[in-house]
Formats: sequence, structure tokens, C-alpha cells
Amino acid sequence: MTNYWNHLAQEDNITTEDLFFKIRDLYYRLLVHLYNDPKDIPDFKIWFSMDFDGHSEEQTEYPVAFVTKNSQEIGYSSIHDLSDIENFENSYSRYRDNYFIVFDFKDHTITPLQFITASFFPELIKQIELFGMKRLKISHMLEPLIASGISEFLFGFYQIDFNLLQTLSAMTYEGSYIDCTIIVPRLNSSGKKRVKGNGLDFSFINPVTFSIENLRQIRKLVELSDKYLFLVINNDGKISGVSSEDVRPDECKIRLWGHLSWTLTFDDNQKLSYYNGHYHIHVQKQSNTEHSVDLLSSVIKNADVDQINKIDQLIRLAARQRHGTILIIGNPEDIGKEAKRICGSGNATGISKISLLEQKHLIAYLTSIDGALLMDTDCNCECIGAILDGDMITKGSPARGARFNSTVNYVKRRSQLGQSFIGIVVSEDRSVDLVTDKHVYRLTLSN
Repeated sequence: MTNYWNHLAQEDNITTEDLFFKIRDLYYRLLVHLYNDPKDIPDFKIWFSMDFDGHSEEQTEYPVAFVTKNSQEIGYSSIHDLSDIENFENSYSRYRDNYFIVFDFKDHTITPLQFITASFFPELIKQIELFGMKRLKISHMLEPLIASGISEFLFGFYQIDFNLLQTLSAMTYEGSYIDCTIIVPRLNSSGKKRVKGNGLDFSFINPVTFSIENLRQIRKLVELSDKYLFLVINNDGKISGVSSEDVRPDECKIRLWGHLSWTLTFDDNQKLSYYNGHYHIHVQKQSNTEHSVDLLSSVIKNADVDQINKIDQLIRLAARQRHGTILIIGNPEDIGKEAKRICGSGNATGISKISLLEQKHLIAYLTSIDGALLMDTDCNCECIGAILDGDMITKGSPARGARFNSTVNYVKRRSQLGQSFIGIVVSEDRSVDLVTDKHVYRLTLSN
């Protein structure tokens, strides 16, 4: 093996193989910190160069070692050059003197993970060299290293000032925190931003440069935007106007949705969020992601097309709730009985029956208090702020909050009692889940 890896592992009872596994385990810890569900962590592989110095110019193959996410032993192989490593062009690689290391995490395009890894690995090696493996502690460095990588990604591809985003998301305007969407075009190969392909609903006569020097003016302008109306940054880095049209896949959608809370959507619906003091990489589970109308039609029994479309409209209105909410939907008879039961026990607020279709403007207010809103398939409501009770009969997901877990448990419990309900969970990160007694689906709301 190369002198470099042997040098790093020079401690009593620590081998070079121990070093490889240590690097693997610390990298896995970084990914656990990033992904909401450990099951979403990609099956990464880390390649280590071996004894390059001992090779002559005539030799055409070079030995390498590798570890995978779940491997119990070091693997060994040989390569002709780095292009032999699968997915090398989209991996993170580091060269130094007579060694290289490659982190392959199976992405097929450049993402923030390359930049996060580029921040993580040099810091890891520096600490090993300074303190040795036995005294190595890097958990306190994970958030700053992740922030550094994301900052490099945003500036490198979109020329976005990461500090501006963080500061903007912490500011209030007339007592309210931010709720807006900003569209930024990606740089092309020559380093110039692509001009946004979609038109503007209206433009500004004097565009405002999107920089921290104009922070107060920008904070005022974002009040023109929300989840459905976007501020658009032009190719000169200025806020040029407002658009309600969708973006191209190569553009970056910045969704600022509360105090120090934001989500980036880029490169064909890849998502990265920051909330509750942590960064999160979101994995789109295509098998469980469906458009709302199609999915509602399949899970709500005895509802016609007109009813489904009306329910879909109300779900989209509820999804605008800034702090998240829950809708419980069922047939009129079951929802009526359940509303009387929960309100009668003092676990909800009963209201006179109203048609949410006729009074859509009330949805934002009715879902603003803690608890669930109960609604029948005719879109009538007489119960809000409901505490979803029931025995704990399902295994919770620690990566999800109380709102999600209580809904999953409640729907399952009511099913056992003969009531067929579905739950719509709007999370603070703006994701929307549809919960049945058997499955949870990530919902793509129809336009």
C-alpha cells in the first residue's frame, strides 16, 4: 500500500484497513445527518489508490482498494485509469502527491453532495493528521462543513450568495416571516447565466441586484411572491420581474417559507432544504409519487370525478398553510360521527356545518390552529383543531414529526374500527403526503 495511507494509520493496533473503514463510517455519519431517512442514503463506494509509487511506466494496471456502504471487508481490484471507475465523472475525487480517493454516490449529475464531500474529506484528513484516529471527533463539524459545500454549489452554478439566503429567511416584514419563491437561472459552460425561457407576468422598470447590499429592498419585494408567484432573477443577477409560469429543469427554484427555513429545487426536481437547524437532502420516491387527482380517485371510494376535483382544489388551498396542517377526509356519515365523537370529548372545536367550496377563503384560517380539519367528500366541515387520538398501533418514523406520525396512526386505527379515512399531511417544509390505512404517498398537486 502507499506510504500515505500507512502514514495516516500509524497508531498502535490500527491498520490501514481500519483507516479505510473509519473513513467509510464517518462519511456514512455525514449522510445520516443529511438524509431524512437512512434508507434513502445511496449505496456509495469509496475507492482508494494503492502502491502507485512502486509501478514502472510499462505497467498498464494499477491496484485499488474500495469499501461500500455495507461492506464488512476491504475489496481489491485494478484499473487502467480513473475512467474505469463507474460514474467517475459525477463522483467526488481528490488527488494529492501519490494518492487519490474517489467517493462514488451514484448521482448522475453534479449536485450539492459533491461539494459537501469536498468540504468534508479534507477536514477529515486534517484532523486525522493532527489528532490521530483515536482522538478524532468530527460530529461537531458536520453542519459547518455541509453549509460550506452548499455555499460553493450555489455560487458555482447559480452565483447565489448563501449568506443572503440565510439572512433573508431570518428577516421579518411588518412582523411576518418570509414566504416567497425566487427563480435563478443556471450558469452555462461559459460562466454566463442562461436567460429565463418563460415570460414574466410583469417586470420592474429598475431591476434590483440580488445581493446582500440590497437586503432591505429585496425583503420588501419578496412580499409580491408566494408559493405560486415567483420573483425572477435575470442573467445580470437582478430581480427583473414576477412570473407564475413553471421553470425549466436547469433553473433553481428557491422557496423561502419561514424563519430560517428554505428549500432549493434544481435539476429536474432534486430538492435540498434547511429547517429546524439542519440541512436535508430529499429523495423523490417515484413509485409513491402521484398526481393528486389520479391518486385521490384510486383511494376515495364512491366519489365521482366532480367530487375528486373539488377535493383536489381544497387540498391545494390547504397546502398553502405556512405552518403545515392536517385534513382528514371520509364519507359524510363517518366524518359526521367522528366529528361528534371528537368534539364531544373536548378534543376539537365544533363549528356549524359549512361548505368549504362556497367559502374557500376560510380554509387558510380554519387550518391555522393546531390539530386536524375533518371534511367529508362533499367538502363540508364541522370540526377543526382536532386532536387525533387512538392507541399507538403503528411504528413511528423518527425522521418525521408528530403531525405525520399521529395521522398515520389515526387513519390505521379508524380503519380497524370500520371507518375508511384518508389523511392529508402538509408539512412545514411544504411537502404533502396522502395517508391511507395501507400506504403513504408523496403527493404532486395538480395545477
